[in-house]
Amino acid sequence: MRRAPLLAGWLGALLSAGAAAHPAPNSLLKLEFGADWVQAEYWVPVSELAYARAAEPNGTEAAYLLRHLSVETPQGTGWTITVGPLREETYLDHAYLVARLTLAPPAGASTRHFVLIDDTVTHEVRNHIVYVVTRGADGMDLLGMLQYPARRLSIERG
Repeated sequence: MRRAPLLAGWLGALLSAGAAAHPAPNSLLKLEFGADWVQAEYWVPVSELAYARAAEPNGTEAAYLLRHLSVETPQGTGWTITVGPLREETYLDHAYLVARLTLAPPAGASTRHFVLIDDTVTHEVRNHIVYVVTRGADGMDLLGMLQYPARRLSIERG
């Protein structure tokens, strides 16, 4: 499978970016665009998530994600987010919570243009970065990044 080495390379580059200034790992949100949905795989460092969740210790990780991650049309209409299986993975000696998400737009809205709203970790860990990527012709394409105070990212795919 050719995809695994590409993903591993991108994960290493993105999640450890700025390691000299910020030794803690960052998050990666990988998007895959479909006609009626956007699939997302969200890699969130367990250590950073634990720190961010300290103020909200109750509930499951899935419920916490849904409180801090949302999607809406450019006009402000909310999308439906379904949290699929959660698993833990280790990458470069860091544990990550990996969440599989299905993002579904409201009727008539495009899956190619939306606003991602996320402060899963960044509301508490101000130097944390969320890299948002998608599969491109030569590997992964960076769609944007979120770091406090930014929590909104406009996504537009042609």
